[in-house]
Amino acid sequence: MATGNGNGHGHKNFSLRVIHTNDVHAHYDQFNKYGSDCTATDISRGTCYGGAARQGHPNTLLFDAGDQAQGTLFYTVDKFNATYKLMNHLKYDAIFDDGPDFVAKFFNLLKFPVVCANMDTSKNPNLAKIVKPYTIIDKYQLGVIGYITNTTGSISSSGPTVSFSDPATAVNKYVKILRKKGIKRIIAVSHNGYKEDQEVAARTHGLDLIVGGHSHTYLSLNASEPGAGGLYPTIVKNLDGKDTYVVQAKAWGEYVGYVDIEFKKDGSIAKLSGEPVHLTQDIAQDPVMAANVKEWRRSFEEYGDVLVGNLTEGISNSGCQTGECAIGDLSADAMLWARSRDSPVDIAIINSGGIRAGMAGGTVRVKDVLLVFPFGNALADVALTGAKLKEVISGILAKKNVVNGRPVTSFLQIAGARISYHPTAGGLNVLDALEVKSGDQWVPVDDAKTYKIVTLDFIARGGDNFLDPPVDAPALIALDVAMQDYFRAFSPVAPKLDGRIKNTASA
Repeated sequence: MATGNGNGHGHKNFSLRVIHTNDVHAHYDQFNKYGSDCTATDISRGTCYGGAARQGHPNTLLFDAGDQAQGTLFYTVDKFNATYKLMNHLKYDAIFDDGPDFVAKFFNLLKFPVVCANMDTSKNPNLAKIVKPYTIIDKYQLGVIGYITNTTGSISSSGPTVSFSDPATAVNKYVKILRKKGIKRIIAVSHNGYKEDQEVAARTHGLDLIVGGHSHTYLSLNASEPGAGGLYPTIVKNLDGKDTYVVQAKAWGEYVGYVDIEFKKDGSIAKLSGEPVHLTQDIAQDPVMAANVKEWRRSFEEYGDVLVGNLTEGISNSGCQTGECAIGDLSADAMLWARSRDSPVDIAIINSGGIRAGMAGGTVRVKDVLLVFPFGNALADVALTGAKLKEVISGILAKKNVVNGRPVTSFLQIAGARISYHPTAGGLNVLDALEVKSGDQWVPVDDAKTYKIVTLDFIARGGDNFLDPPVDAPALIALDVAMQDYFRAFSPVAPKLDGRIKNTASA
């Protein structure tokens, strides 16, 4: 999990520095606000700062709270090759993604423990040998429990051999075990989300600190700072009536957080402080890691630099999980157009969670498209009646599948149809109207008519819990190829919102 000097035995107060990152998503080279290449932040600055953060602190731990891989060409082309080398160099923790059998091979390359308490691996012996619910760092007399969002089964390609349970229940189980072993200092490393980590803190015993990820939340020493999602650290009363501290460090390696903890001899916290550090150009690069990044790029640089078109202005993915967004419109338009070349199709639907980055204005290359769509998804056809389509979209808006009652874990972006909805006092969104394009006219969706929908193979298989039952639809053209073809056909592309998804309360 991590390394450090000194130990936590003895009768005096014990000081520990915890350094943490989360959701790096293979952003190992420098990037701008859209995730594209530039000269600001990269992993070599993080490794340089990480080394500096250890200086003067003999007792240090380094944690990563998940999603270290998958997000740029470093992963898309080379899979875990760069990731495992980086994580072994820094002695990081790991995270679960890309299918259990492939991940088991990756975990076997790591030189530190992999922990996840709420993942049942009993049907996957390869993972069961590697993934443990907790680890004990003996020199510090400290337990580390891992947990992941219990929606992992619907938001990733986890497959049928693993399942995920309630994080708080799992944490309480292993806190009890650790306490019986005499461990009084306990840290959780979570890939669950900032809001959800606070809920876990309130529902559990014994956690001193939760190092979190998944929601890409920036926490600040000043909670009113623009862009801040909360206070660093956020303090929650646990079931023991004591403080549990929750931290997170945004995403993409843009920030590294550190927490200095002074433990009393009884295991309680005497004091705690820390902050997230912004890795700007003022932070020096680690020359060894910078050289490694340059070498890793060689495998994909020529391929990634192929020109596909032009974009008139930059577009962000920041609003895609709450409503219509320009890059969502562009993505769905590209899907609808690409599929229509081969077969008539009425509507395109993509999950907002699959749109992983924005795009800078100007020249667009293959690497820019793959930053937006790093998962290797393909288009897939689904036939739905109008009544079923309304049911699906109602569930997405309400964040709860109408059929199975389980959470829907992403918003949607759409083409070929228009949606209007209103929010209720309880915070749910209710579908008001659903229209489909018919020639040059918009007409209400007919409950009895069957519509051909182009979506992603991930969604067809039940991803993000959009569809129940899932559909065994063959994979068609790759999503990133569809987008590349769209740019080649229509550049310069001028993205704009057209009101296809409308919140009537704010209209």
